Amino acid sequence: MDKYGQNRRWVLIGSLTVLIIAVFVGGYVFLKRDRLPSPAQRKTVPARLPRMANLPPKAIPKPEPPAPSYPPDAPVLEQARKALREGIDPSSAVALAKSFPDRPESPDAAFLLFEYAAEQGNAEAALAAGKFYDPAYKGPSGTIRKNPETAYEWYREALKGGVEEARDRLAELRQWLEEHRAQESGNVRDLLNRWQ
Repeated sequence: MDKYGQNRRWVLIGSLTVLIIAVFVGGYVFLKRDRLPSPAQRKTVPARLPRMANLPPKAIPKPEPPAPSYPPDAPVLEQARKALREGIDPSSAVALAKSFPDRPESPDAAFLLFEYAAEQGNAEAALAAGKFYDPAYKGPSGTIRKNPETAYEWYREALKGGVEEARDRLAELRQWLEEHRAQESGNVRDLLNRWQ
């Protein structure tokens, strides 16, 4: 092979190398063009993106939904039932029960929420539920029938949960039971016997 043939061979090898590099670069750009921002997006994309820009976005936790709000004239009993159907949490149930306006049906609506929250382990609600059943309690109790045994059980739960007012309520209940021992049914006597 002469000198001209060797030069021609190197030119051919060089040209093929440049062609192969051009094909790879062109293919890379072709494949990446779908990932490049459009001209409209380029205005909002910073000139230099950080290295980690291709990572998927972090999941942003959804905020808790606000407590249900109702018009001031909405029937409170229906508000309580709706909140229970929608799965209100115990502390929100207590807050809703305390927020009811002074209406004739408010104690019954509050009772539904307090007893639900008490059954879920809320000590404050257990105290409130006990008051509804407590014959010694003078506050409003709606249509809930007085039952000293149930009041005793709820007060005990409240006391276990650290609500000190339950101790005073238990003392008043016991005093009431002592005063009504002769007049009431055997249930009162049984409760007093258990208490001792």
